[in-house]
Amino acid sequence: MGEKRGNTEKLLYPFNTAGCLEIYLKEKWYRATAREFRSFNGLRRITEPVKIEHRNVDVPMKTYDYWGPVYLFGTNKVMEFTNTGSMYTGEKWEAARKNSEERGR
Repeated sequence: MGEKRGNTEKLLYPFNTAGCLEIYLKEKWYRATAREFRSFNGLRRITEPVKIEHRNVDVPMKTYDYWGPVYLFGTNKVMEFTNTGSMYTGEKWEAARKNSEERGR
């Protein structure tokens, strides 16, 4: 379906997208989607289970800082990490934001 909107490039996710992805914004950690996480130019961390056993409710978790590449939103263009605490946005970000606003009407 994305092809109709011009989104033909398969986005790279060099991290575990099933983990709890968090970004550090305004002195607090916030959960983020994988698309936002990969484009955030600031501190990022991932929390994921160490191991999962059948019928075991005590799942040990580990949290680690993520220092992988930062991408321009909606593309695979690698951007420089400058720790500004904001997203690398562009045309695709604006289109996604406009589409999201129109859905709410």
